[in-house]
Amino acid sequence: METASEVAARLILDAIVDGRFPPGAPLRLQDLSQQLGMSMMPVREAIRKLAAMDIVELEPRRGARVREKSLEDLQDTYFSRLVLETAAIREAARKMSPDDEKLASAALAEQEEAQARGDLVAARDAHERFHFALYEASGSTWLMRSILPGWRNSERYRVATLVAEQTAGDRAREHRQILEAVRTGDAEYAVQALSEHLKHSVELAVASLPASEDSATVEGQQSVTIGQTSTKSLPNP
Repeated sequence: METASEVAARLILDAIVDGRFPPGAPLRLQDLSQQLGMSMMPVREAIRKLAAMDIVELEPRRGARVREKSLEDLQDTYFSRLVLETAAIREAARKMSPDDEKLASAALAEQEEAQARGDLVAARDAHERFHFALYEASGSTWLMRSILPGWRNSERYRVATLVAEQTAGDRAREHRQILEAVRTGDAEYAVQALSEHLKHSVELAVASLPASEDSATVEGQQSVTIGQTSTKSLPNP
């Protein structure tokens, strides 16, 4: 069962991800407490949790605000995700149980159904549960703890791409390929499929960044780097 601070953190994060609290927006404790119907103590703890994930910035005497988005942050976030999530998926392909497969398959079905009916909130929730069902199959507690902050931050960028219906079929196909590779124990293909999936996520996210948010974001950009790795041809980790 979630604590009050965990509920507050989840609700504030949802508002950040879907743009109700845009980049740079102040997060005032009193206002948030009133909106959430909570005392300021769990809300303050929620803000600290989000700050620990680098989604919120805490400034002395000025309080908290939503961290700005940038191309550099996007690339660094996905570079970290690439390293951690491919390690998790490799282990998952070796250890996945029937129960793990059942959880992942159910979440994937929920995501596709929600996407089809235009419920982007439900689709985003099911998408996260699908990926994390796969990663949890790795059996690594520390990998899971390490993956979560980057995942949460990347959602700020990815949510803007969910309205691109023309890519939904491709994304669904990629998810099924990843699941099948893990289910059959093909670790190398699971890593390759996930790497391509993350590459496409970066490309879509960059295309959704307004040029004003980062001078390096240009219309028609053909190559984006994740750390020092070009997304044109990600190597198999």
